[in-house]
Amino acid sequence: MTFKSDSTNSSKSSLLFGLDEDDTTNILVYKYRSGSKQLEVTSQHDLCKSLDTDPNLPFLRVTKKTIPRGNSRLEVRTEDLLPPEDLVKYAKKPTLKSSVANVGLPSIAYWKRLLFNSYPELYIVSRSITPSPDSSVNNSPESSQHVSPSTTFPVDTPHPLQDPQAN
Repeated sequence: MTFKSDSTNSSKSSLLFGLDEDDTTNILVYKYRSGSKQLEVTSQHDLCKSLDTDPNLPFLRVTKKTIPRGNSRLEVRTEDLLPPEDLVKYAKKPTLKSSVANVGLPSIAYWKRLLFNSYPELYIVSRSITPSPDSSVNNSPESSQHVSPSTTFPVDTPHPLQDPQAN
């Protein structure tokens, strides 16, 4: 089966997350649970390129959080990781307001935000919080996928200090 492409070269990530793949102005990106110690300064164009090459693209989310002018730090909450449709779905959950990270802005970004109103938003890249049945099978340990009563309960083995002859 052959698909006809449009005349525009829209990347998958730009379509999925509403990113402008032609925008080369600097943005701040926080990759939640990536192990990175600091925010990344990149562009929407480069972010689209890196997301398009990620094999986990269907399980990723990109959300935006406004950076208040004058703040050198920004608290990321659970609700900041969710797209608008999921915010409505999980509105009554008590953990939406819980903090998941507190990130510091790079000093150059702080000063550009303060003086020139640059970096108005933080782009947050995270994995989908709501797993699909396929992802849970792929992410769970192999031993937990096949649980039987014989492996669930311990075998009755005597304690080393017990006398095995006492039975």
